Amino acid sequence: MRKYSISLLVAALAMILTLIPWRESSAQTYLPIDAKGIYIWQIWTSHGGGKNLNTIISKLKSVGISWIVIKMGDGDSYYNRPSKSLYNWATTNYGGMDSVIAIFHANGIKLFAFQYVYGIPNNWGNSVTETDVANSILSIPEIDGLLIDAEQEYDVLSNRDAAAAAYCDNIRNTNPFSFIGLTAWSRIVGHSTFPWVAFLERVDVNMPQAYWAARPTSVANELNLMNSQFASYTSTWINQGHLAAAKPIMPIGQGEYFGYGADVATGDIKSFCDLSKNTYNYAGVSLWEYNQISKASVWSEYTAAWQPTSVLDEKNIPSEYVLHQNYPNPFNPVTTIGYTISGNLSGKSENVLIRVFDVLGNEVATLVNEPKAPGYYEVQFDGSKYSSGVYLYRIISGNYVSTKKFVLMK
Repeated sequence: MRKYSISLLVAALAMILTLIPWRESSAQTYLPIDAKGIYIWQIWTSHGGGKNLNTIISKLKSVGISWIVIKMGDGDSYYNRPSKSLYNWATTNYGGMDSVIAIFHANGIKLFAFQYVYGIPNNWGNSVTETDVANSILSIPEIDGLLIDAEQEYDVLSNRDAAAAAYCDNIRNTNPFSFIGLTAWSRIVGHSTFPWVAFLERVDVNMPQAYWAARPTSVANELNLMNSQFASYTSTWINQGHLAAAKPIMPIGQGEYFGYGADVATGDIKSFCDLSKNTYNYAGVSLWEYNQISKASVWSEYTAAWQPTSVLDEKNIPSEYVLHQNYPNPFNPVTTIGYTISGNLSGKSENVLIRVFDVLGNEVATLVNEPKAPGYYEVQFDGSKYSSGVYLYRIISGNYVSTKKFVLMK
């Protein structure tokens, strides 16, 4: 295997283990840092057929959920087919899926689509292919993105790498700025023939299904194995030249009993969120699924867990300084850096200095050097005139100093 520099390897692996805002969608901005979400597998069956979105939204907001995923591309849910349950529910009750999305957005909740893919051409029983379904979903006005669930069907395909690449490339070519995530297994061992690299090189985030109770095992063991395996394999992929396969991780937790293994125990959700946030520094968490979760302990633990790092007071003054990870990362040639400036009730401005350095410590750019009032800001770095490699960006404001790495890959 090719030998990569330690700095490059560390930087790439850090992208998995740090809080990373995601690629900007064609319709909406990236998911908020410290976000928690939930899968609503069949929204049309929720609360008596999902005819009252206010009931669903009220529940989600009470838990602090920032985003949801609903099934739009699987069997009974292909969203624009009149014979399918999702289409009938959305059009009958709300006039269409775009109206459903608008309702969630008005309540501060992002909505992503879920598509189960098989890698088999025309598996829909007509001329519609899986890429047609994905592109059709992403054409819905204001949709926030697509999550791809690819599992055992891809694992056994003889042309799995080519099929995965073709599927993702078609989506990217048609929707170059849309957010796309991969959700598959939480373990690579036992699934090493799955086309991990083909998918991960082309998506924005890796969302493994960390279902500890179904195995059954403990939350800590499941997350430890997931983290160690992805770190190890990602190191190998990087050494093989697949730097783009290093993607941030955001695990999906088991919400309740699946019908096999064990049930979720009291304390599991708290442990899942605490370990994800504090031990592994993941970009957020989600649970599967709203329809299925009936245990009060699951809801209460999820409500209390995964609080934002920057807590706003009653006057919306940030209480902490935060230098956020850039997005996208790796980038070519432009990336966005977000930063939060703390303050007190006086709203006093602080001078903010943000500079970019190469790995030898040489300054290559000054992005910000001026007073900023308390609040959240973004600045862009254009790397078009610089060579590929690892760079660092540093913020100094008052007594706050923070440095992060990012990768320019042309």
